[in-house]
Amino acid sequence: MSLRVAILIHLLLVVDKAESKKDVKCGGILSSPSGNISSPNFPGLYPYNIDCSWLIVVADGSSVLLTFHHFELEYHASCAYDYIKIYNGISEDEGNLLGTFCGDISPPQFTSSWNVMSIIFHSDRHVAHRGFSVGYRKDMCGGVLTGLSGVISSPGYPQEYSNNADCSWSIHVSNTSVVTFVFLDFQLENNEGCNFDFVALFDGPTVTHRHLGKYCGTDKPSYIVTTSNQLLVVFKSDFNIGGRGFKAYYYSGECQQVLSAICGNFSSPNFPNIYPNNINCHWSITLAAGYRIKLFFPTMDLEDRNGLSDECDYDSVAVYDGDSQTDTLLGRWCGREQPSVLISKRNKLLVVLSTDRNQARRGFTASYLGVVPVNISCTRSEFTILIPKQSLPQLDRESIYLGNPSCTAQLTATSYKILAQFVFCGTASQKHHNITMLVNRLYIDFSNGKQQNVQEYKVQCDALRKIASVSLISAEERRLEEQAHQTDNDSRGIAWEEEAEPHDLSDIVFISICVLAVILMVIAIIWLVLL
Repeated sequence: MSLRVAILIHLLLVVDKAESKKDVKCGGILSSPSGNISSPNFPGLYPYNIDCSWLIVVADGSSVLLTFHHFELEYHASCAYDYIKIYNGISEDEGNLLGTFCGDISPPQFTSSWNVMSIIFHSDRHVAHRGFSVGYRKDMCGGVLTGLSGVISSPGYPQEYSNNADCSWSIHVSNTSVVTFVFLDFQLENNEGCNFDFVALFDGPTVTHRHLGKYCGTDKPSYIVTTSNQLLVVFKSDFNIGGRGFKAYYYSGECQQVLSAICGNFSSPNFPNIYPNNINCHWSITLAAGYRIKLFFPTMDLEDRNGLSDECDYDSVAVYDGDSQTDTLLGRWCGREQPSVLISKRNKLLVVLSTDRNQARRGFTASYLGVVPVNISCTRSEFTILIPKQSLPQLDRESIYLGNPSCTAQLTATSYKILAQFVFCGTASQKHHNITMLVNRLYIDFSNGKQQNVQEYKVQCDALRKIASVSLISAEERRLEEQAHQTDNDSRGIAWEEEAEPHDLSDIVFISICVLAVILMVIAIIWLVLL
């Protein structure tokens, strides 16, 4: 949606609201570099049952800095009565929502990530207070950022930044999170000591906090992680010699997760509700050496592809075969596309959700499972199964068995090993496309005292050609097999009952004929005696 269309829609909504409340004028489009907004009748009590909407639009390349001077609304735990909503863009897209506020605690400063910001004020039909007063101004560089994730750049990027720039970005995330800061592009004047043009990072809200780094030149700095929930970014340039500048993004704990359990689930922020706009979220899956990772996406609902390029240019989920975005890209998806099951080549996967400024949707859910690398071979009479010890460093050999717990693995210097003849361990013969396959189940028991967790693998051998294979059986596949097995047992039971019924009837008829014959014979004997 273009900015002009967004403003037109917003204007139509404002006019519609104004007509429904002709005695109260509020809301509008503000385009001056700075200004003030207040609730109707401020500092007197605001009217009952009103809805006001302000759209702030400043020059391209700038951001909007919002600062509250007074705030006093009716309080409710979830702000269901009177409230203010602040949006990082147009208010018609809930993905832009920065926060909903009520009561008498003033909202923090907000800086938009682009040149548009919206404010919505609503009051119900009971209880009124003095309302609010808030100021805004165009901010060329710097500001206060509070979203789950955000992007910052030097003034004019990617054009050359101005001389004598002095910019500070204060990043605040929730109290339980830390901030990860990643440079995407970096080109500043270079000098020893970085005393002319530089970017400096501090582990807190002021320059008195721990210094995390000071950077200049053309080498892109590595990513930085704070120890607290605040980060200060300072950019300064001197009176001559510039460069392209820098572009970077940050993300908070709610927008990043490191997963190390053998299996797990995760989802986009706010799922199943609308995810935020303008975020860059990371989920890093790292398992023990030797594992592979199997990744599923049960739900995918993002903004659709670009109709012109047919690419996922707006919102997307990308998966990388490693722990960084420089590793091999396994795929990028958007819309309601359903990715096939993904399997890593190593013990690490990175999932990245990137969203743009508008049209947010529900997002995605994902599940992953650590897959043990199982090496299997067979002869015409037995299976040989090898599993590297480094893949299962904490398991006893009794936790790995073929068919039943009596066929456990043996422990060698480098691996768990199972050598099992087909006549043992429950191996069965099955026909598959006119080929006789020897089939069994390999079990790896990760259960602890609190949770049951057994991985199940199907192992099979074409003994004639001496070709063996192994595949992980998912919970869904197991459920379907059990369902099919139950259905098969039920049908066999019904068939037996149907066969049993005529069998029992024939027996009765046979016995009845025999009894009748005996009776006739007795009658015949008596008749002969009487003669």
